[in-house]
Amino acid sequence: MRIHTECYPCFVRQTYNTLKLVTQDEILQTRVLKEVLNQLAHYEGEDPPPKVSQIVYETVSEITGVMDPYEKKKLECNRMAMELYPKLKEMVKRADDPLFMAVKMAIVGNIMDFGVGRSFEMESLDVVEKLDLVVSHYASLRKELSKASKVLYLGDNAGEVVFDRVLMEELDGVELTFAVRSGPIINDATVKDAVEAGINKIARIMDSGCWAPGVLLEETSPEFRKLFWEADVVISKGQGNFETLEDVSREIFFLLRAKCDVVAQLLGVNVGSTLLIRGGQPKRV
Repeated sequence: MRIHTECYPCFVRQTYNTLKLVTQDEILQTRVLKEVLNQLAHYEGEDPPPKVSQIVYETVSEITGVMDPYEKKKLECNRMAMELYPKLKEMVKRADDPLFMAVKMAIVGNIMDFGVGRSFEMESLDVVEKLDLVVSHYASLRKELSKASKVLYLGDNAGEVVFDRVLMEELDGVELTFAVRSGPIINDATVKDAVEAGINKIARIMDSGCWAPGVLLEETSPEFRKLFWEADVVISKGQGNFETLEDVSREIFFLLRAKCDVVAQLLGVNVGSTLLIRGGQPKRV
């Protein structure tokens, strides 16, 4: 997915929201905003939005000296989600189809995103049972998982990773790898966040080699790319991963909520819609 005109105001809003976490110095805030605007004004590529986000956050970090503006918020999200973990497990346990319940739970966890919108507010967990997937290729996912021996799960945000853990705990008998960002950007999960969520107890945690809020394959490590192409099933969480992988020529199961007009229009749904999409082409044997 390439950057669209509507993405530019979003980058500016993200910059300002990030700056409010870093400093209350309006002179410094203005300096950073002007530099980001200058960078965007001279940008002429057609990369996916997560690639341009790197420009934004690199500029913020270079000028303010703060490498992880969302560190405290990520810790808070992880803590909140871990407090919910026992209830999440109980909901899955009593469901008629535990795997489907866990899938919906993982998608609901995708609301934990400071990059889109101005604030985060945890919804009632009742929404999980009532969740209506506008597009659902669940039957295909279940079938592919039943045959799989190696699964790659692409994580998205801190806090949300606890919901991912619940889903991964339903994937029995597979070699499971959980991939995260190589460095801090917005509230995206890093190795530290995945460990805090206890994912190291059930899966191998891999640094993808890419620190963008998505998976830019050309920036990932050789080890990650090898696994990406060899895995029997790839599960991708969140909008950022979708923006960078939706046109990749391998089968991927995308779990996401459409959080902006651009992505919603691309998918042919309304903003806020939740989806489980089988994208790309079947894995080559």
